[in-house]
Amino acid sequence: MKKKYLTKVLSFFVLASILTAFSYPLEKLIEPAKLAAVLQDPAAKKPAIYNVGPMAMIPDAVLIGETINPANQTKMKTALKDVPRNKEIVIYCGCCKIEDCWNIHEANTILTTMGFTNFKILNMKTDFKTDWTDKKYPVK
Repeated sequence: MKKKYLTKVLSFFVLASILTAFSYPLEKLIEPAKLAAVLQDPAAKKPAIYNVGPMAMIPDAVLIGETINPANQTKMKTALKDVPRNKEIVIYCGCCKIEDCWNIHEANTILTTMGFTNFKILNMKTDFKTDWTDKKYPVK
């Protein structure tokens, strides 16, 4: 009986770790409305924006592609090679909720590993269509 119980408990923790969503500190996130306002303000300083997923393009974003793909991880590292480590950067995907997105997870890992200190993740709580396009924020 005790062994069966321990097996169930262990199975629960293994399953929970597999299903655990990614989480990011609030200071790492930028809300879509805030980024859209910056992009629409001609006087605002614009961040470098990287599309790390398969979604539509935000104006002036650099298309990296899905960073779950090792070739696109290399593409991202190459694109960032000469960028100052304190450059203001925003990454986005929008294929799904941010906490489920492997593309954001991989891009976040790349930026952190490369020593970038001033980057934000566009907080797509649902997906790109719902959180950006449907709100009539700018797309290319």
